[in-house]
Amino acid sequence: MLANVFSTITRRPFAELAAAILCTTTALAQPASAPVAALRTRPAERFTVNAGFRDWAPSAISGTTIVAGNSSNRGGLYAIDTASGKLKWTSRPVGLARGNPFVATAPAVAGDLVIAPMAHTLVAVTLSTGKEAWRSVQTAPGASVAAGAGTAFVMGEDRVFYAVDATTGKTKWTMPFARSGSCEAVPVLRDGTVYVSAAILVTAADANKAASYYTHLFAIDAATGKERWRYPAAPVAGNNVGVCLAQPIISGNTLFGTVESTLHAVDVITGKDRWKVEIRRPVEGRVRGVELRGLVDAGSVLAGITSGFLIAFDKATGQTAWEVKGQYHTNNPSTAVAGKVLYFQGHPGAEPASEVQDRIVYQGGKPVPTVPVLPGGRLNAIDLETREILWSFSRPTVEPNWPFGFVSPVDGGLWVDSYQALVKLQ
Repeated sequence: MLANVFSTITRRPFAELAAAILCTTTALAQPASAPVAALRTRPAERFTVNAGFRDWAPSAISGTTIVAGNSSNRGGLYAIDTASGKLKWTSRPVGLARGNPFVATAPAVAGDLVIAPMAHTLVAVTLSTGKEAWRSVQTAPGASVAAGAGTAFVMGEDRVFYAVDATTGKTKWTMPFARSGSCEAVPVLRDGTVYVSAAILVTAADANKAASYYTHLFAIDAATGKERWRYPAAPVAGNNVGVCLAQPIISGNTLFGTVESTLHAVDVITGKDRWKVEIRRPVEGRVRGVELRGLVDAGSVLAGITSGFLIAFDKATGQTAWEVKGQYHTNNPSTAVAGKVLYFQGHPGAEPASEVQDRIVYQGGKPVPTVPVLPGGRLNAIDLETREILWSFSRPTVEPNWPFGFVSPVDGGLWVDSYQALVKLQ
């Protein structure tokens, strides 16, 4: 089925993998969990939840409850029963640091509490009722929260990294960082260590020059706040910015993440490079570094998309395991994995779209044919072993071809963010 589409699949050593998708959905602690059965046949809509706004933020699932926020409009957190599709509760606290309780990143679940940055304030509500349990520190723009072993971790607006008691919101320890830098803090918690990228001051400002900063990945003892290592161990010559690892994923003893068009693999025990590679792909006739979005753990490989390729990378070496040329939605990759199935948004097998649309581009004095952009809002499933496309799905939206947002697998189905709706596919 559609096997001929994959004449574009190649096996060759790979060059770099790139920077990060919006916070999106791997910002939390990554505990081991029971396997989720994949959705292998073309789905239909089972439930459609419309809470009165357009945009949903990434979700968290606990038992039979999916919790997600509104990233625009009215804000708030919303809990839906995954079995019935009924709205369980809505939480819209007042008096927060930025007023309207918008939620832009995935919440964390700690016991019977849901913890999320809401309007730049760390807030916990009960999973069963949505009633506010506590509110704590003011959080940095774009900050994500990780939680586990009774503690929640988040970057503060003051660029201090906070560990707070997950039950009470009281501060356990802090680690200060520089107030400058554009690196969004996406903490990942695993086996008693929390990992986060953050900037430190290298040289203070004086009358002749501005202060300089450098970003490292820090491994911090989750119980004490003591630094275990930083990556790189010292600033690298020729790099005056540092290494902000976006889309962090831990698998085995390796932390993977992207920096612009480079994929890094860092040993979580030593803080040393296992490997790093640059992703380079042809773009309108020129091979150049490209960013990878929607990085996900897909078993023996990591997978993600560029605008022109769905790519899988061997975890042990960083080499390209396989790739599928096509047109993909890098702002909304909608990648997720269940079983041996990878879900993603785009048009596999299509000719990559031209970067410049609706005007003639010349190379070598000759016009380059323009490849049009195909409509958005197309979700796909691919078998990770055979690379067979199992199904493709679109749904009509008020604004035509509205792209899907996050994807959250549940047994034999998916919850997906669509236009003005959270939809369960089954």
